[in-house]
Amino acid sequence: MKLIEPKLSYIEKTTFDECLKEMKFQDIHIDENYEREMNLDHLTFDGCLFENIDFNTIQLNHIDLIDVTFDKCDLSNQNFDHQYLNRVQFKNCKLTGTTFIETNLKDVLFENCQGRYSNYASSSLQNVYFKHTDLQEASFYDTHCKKIELKDTSLIRCELTSLHHKGLDVSSCQIQGALFDLQSLKNLVINDFQAVDLIGILGVKVK
Repeated sequence: MKLIEPKLSYIEKTTFDECLKEMKFQDIHIDENYEREMNLDHLTFDGCLFENIDFNTIQLNHIDLIDVTFDKCDLSNQNFDHQYLNRVQFKNCKLTGTTFIETNLKDVLFENCQGRYSNYASSSLQNVYFKHTDLQEASFYDTHCKKIELKDTSLIRCELTSLHHKGLDVSSCQIQGALFDLQSLKNLVINDFQAVDLIGILGVKVK
């Protein structure tokens, strides 16, 4: 899938302390942890590169992301609900329990991430690529998918009901125990082995 990558041409290395002085997170590169607890509210991260950051001491509230890359960061249980993410990359990140409910995601990459229990319910996903990512027991309930690709991704026990899509391809994914309904199955692209897992939803028994 062709995604528009984050524009990070003019970033400068800095620290959380420097950014907090002006409460401005724009065109920056941070690769060291912030040891104290802090809350960041109603901000936009624009043109940012975060590397090796543990966000467990940082509470993100109402944060929009534009041209942002997170590499080897822990964003577990963070809340990106009702926000806007454009040209964002999550690489080698921990996203356990992270929520993106009713969020607009455009040109977003999830690569080699741990996203178990993450939640994308009622979100809009346009040009979104999940690659080698663990989405076990994640929720995509009522999610609107437009140009979304899933490659070698675990959807085990994932909730995929009331899904809005046109030909979503899950043929390279693990879907054991995933929850589908008839709406979500329509036009879904699967492989021969997955058909056995899904045929029971149609009330058909294989003898």
